[in-house]
Amino acid sequence: MKKLILTVFFALFITLTAWADNADLSPQEAYGRIFSSTENQVAQYFAPEFLKAIPAEKIIEITKIYNQALGAYKSVRHTDDGYRLEFEKGEAASRISINADNKIASLWFGAPELVNDNLEAVKKAFAELPGKVSVCLLHHDSTTGIASETFVINQLTPLGCGSAFKLYLLKALDESVKSGKRNWTDIVELREEWKSFPSGVLQDWPAGSKHTLETVAGLMISISDNTATDHIYNILGSETVRAYFPASCVDLYNTSQLLKLKFFFPARAKEFVKADTEGKKAIIKEMDAVKTSEIASYSAIYEIDNPILVEEIEWFVSTRNLCDTIYSLRDNHLLRINPATGLVNKQDWNIAGFKGGSEPGVLNYTWVLQKTPTSPFYTLSCSINDPVKPVDDNNFNIAVARMLKLIEAL
Repeated sequence: MKKLILTVFFALFITLTAWADNADLSPQEAYGRIFSSTENQVAQYFAPEFLKAIPAEKIIEITKIYNQALGAYKSVRHTDDGYRLEFEKGEAASRISINADNKIASLWFGAPELVNDNLEAVKKAFAELPGKVSVCLLHHDSTTGIASETFVINQLTPLGCGSAFKLYLLKALDESVKSGKRNWTDIVELREEWKSFPSGVLQDWPAGSKHTLETVAGLMISISDNTATDHIYNILGSETVRAYFPASCVDLYNTSQLLKLKFFFPARAKEFVKADTEGKKAIIKEMDAVKTSEIASYSAIYEIDNPILVEEIEWFVSTRNLCDTIYSLRDNHLLRINPATGLVNKQDWNIAGFKGGSEPGVLNYTWVLQKTPTSPFYTLSCSINDPVKPVDDNNFNIAVARMLKLIEAL
């Protein structure tokens, strides 16, 4: 299983050494070689340290993604912050460095940008993806905040959203702080029995260590820290949390409970799916009794690529509901720590708030965006589920990136 953490694929940021261009191999020549070489040829242009992290076959895979999206590579021009790669049907931002040995030491590609793109063309791209897709783009009136649908595909269909469910925990916590029941400066003491699995860092911190509620919530949202999430879930209490989730989340669980069920106790997971309410409560209680520290080699779950029970055990939410929820949190500063760097550059927006989620067979991105302080807000949520095989993340990300570019132009 891949880490339950936001995975931004078009932050294809491959960097290993300090930036130091060498005049003997110009960036223009380097790009030409990258996009005209075979796997056997391309390896000779990159530093050995680079190839240890990103092999030649991956480099070729990346070039094919851009050729598929934008057509044949044509040329490159220098810009203030790097380079613009020109293709038959569009462009992409890029940065590159070349070391003293005339080897490419670092390389970054931005999202593909099609010339004369439009929403109907993007809708076709989403429709061609295998699996189930849901997309919702809302325009929120600057005065009333009333939302109108600008672009939708199956926007009312609940799909697995992975860690995007953490938006509902943030909303419950945000309202608790606003009501005066809690304060962002409250201290949270880590408890061993509340630790979860990565993604995140808090699972490695000692039990008893103390952190502010703001820090824990910030980790939950910005790096999708699962241990931070489960502490907030347990602090708020399942009954309180339940009131914030849509009815489509018939079963509710924290990250540790879901991961244990799906990846360590698969027989019990199948029983859970068929059980009545009391039976499910009993199985969840069993999961809570097993500490993550008692599970040997739990990192093995992140080597699993194929979907497991993504239509049975997940957080099932529609993209319309996710849009409405993140809009209600538009003033929360924690959403703005990580706007999904690579897909969204926070410097281009007055407000860029984000939460996403993933596991094999599940991928979601959800944003609240405002271009300038006087501009209207837009919310965008995109989900894709495939119960049989890994989702087509490359083409999904291209379609999402195209949506974001079109929102910038609205």
